[in-house]
This record gives sequence, structure tokens and C-alpha cells, in this order.
Amino acid sequence: MNYILYLIFISIPLYVTGDDEKLEWTDEDGLYIKIIKPIKKEKCKIVSQSGDILKQYYKLTDENGNTVGSNWGKKPYTFTLGKKQVIDGMERAMTGMCVGEIRKVVIPGNLGFGSEGRDNDKIKPNQTLYYKVQLIDIERVTPGKEWIDEDGLRIKVTHKIDPSKCRKSAPGDRIYQHYTLKLDDDTFIESSYTNDKPFVFTLGTNSVIEGIERAMTNMCEGEKRNVIIPQELGYGAEGSPPDIPPFSTLNFDIYLYKLIKKDEL
Repeated sequence: MNYILYLIFISIPLYVTGDDEKLEWTDEDGLYIKIIKPIKKEKCKIVSQSGDILKQYYKLTDENGNTVGSNWGKKPYTFTLGKKQVIDGMERAMTGMCVGEIRKVVIPGNLGFGSEGRDNDKIKPNQTLYYKVQLIDIERVTPGKEWIDEDGLRIKVTHKIDPSKCRKSAPGDRIYQHYTLKLDDDTFIESSYTNDKPFVFTLGTNSVIEGIERAMTNMCEGEKRNVIIPQELGYGAEGSPPDIPPFSTLNFDIYLYKLIKKDEL
């Protein structure tokens, strides 16, 4: 019997559980994280950090274990860490993870959907969220050039594409764009990542504000940019009620998710 127990013991992978590699913890504001599938140090080549593009499996349940939403084993959910594309609790829970790692996460209401809840997913105000998450892949961005036009439009390439692989946008092309919009004081306005549905428009048809038209022109498919748009190239003196005041400078993070060239339509 002792011999059998010994064999079982040595077959279990050993993980360091010192202060620098805790497997379970609760933060002061109530965020609970437990690593239920750790990855060995020698197999963890990269750890998630702000700015990384993450692909994630998730399963969300209520306090009784009933499934609220899940993409487990299906198409991974993709978002950029540190860009407020997911709730605060999820931002923190997905930071410092290895590819393949699985965590159990309990997110209190103030770090989730707050006092408003989320009607579409039947999440009540201040509801505690119970997640199981797995990090499927990490894409670390490669920054590119930055410039400011004479009229104040500022464009910074936050993830560049190899020129040999670049399909470049031009007027008449159909654009599938993911975006996150904030004001210049960092007030969050909206994001296409919230519903994982890109905004679709045809470049050069004046269907978007001038600053976005210009920022999305000559952009590679897969490229990401941060764009600061002065009010003259945005919503101007009228703003866009109720969220965007008059004369607002706009801060966009944009991603050319998909491009259909004019001659392909």
C-alpha cells in the first residue's frame, strides 16, 4: 500500500506555492482568484500584461452554479488587456496568466457590472459573478510610428503589420472596425468589444466623423491605432448627446479587424 501511494504521489506535478507564486488569494476589495490549472515555469514562455491581445475561454455562473454564459470550447473571446474592454474584475483576473492556465474567479458587483447590472445577460445590479476562465493565446503588440497632422489629428500605430503582409485600406473599401472611445479626461464612452460586434462602414462615404475617416485610411488589415481627434474633426460644437459634450476631444483605440476591398464587393 505504501508503494502504491508513493507512485501516485510522484506522478502529480509539483508547483511552487511560495509567496511569489500563490495559487489562491483574495484582494482587499473582494476579488477572489484561484489557479485551478497552473502552468510550470519552464513551459510558461510569456505572461499576460497590459497591452496584450488575449484569447479567452470563459464560463459564467450564478451563485447556484447555473450557467449564465459560456464560450468554452467554442470561438475564444478576444480583447486587449488594459483597455477597459472588459469589466475591472476580469482585467485583473486575466493579468499575469500563462497560456493554458485556468482560473476560478469570483468578482464582486462593484468590480463587475455594478449598480446597473446587464439586462441582456440577466445579470442583476451588484450581482456577484462566478467565472472559470482559461487563457488560450497571447498576442504581444508591435508598436509603429506616430505623427500629428497640421490640424491636430494625432495618430499612433500601436500594433503594426509586416509590410509584406499588409492589405491596405482605401476609399470604397468595406471596413470592419473594433473600437474603444474615451474622452480626453479618460471618461469611457463606448466600445464595440462590449458585444463583440465590429462596426461596419464603407470608407470615403462620410458615414463616420472626418477624424475616423482619415485615421482608417491607408491602414493595414489587423493594424491597431490610437487616435486623438480634435473637436473640429469629431462632433464639433454640437457634440453627440447625451454622452459626448460639445467641443470634445476624442480618444479612440481602433482596430481594422477585417477589410473587404472595393473590387471584392
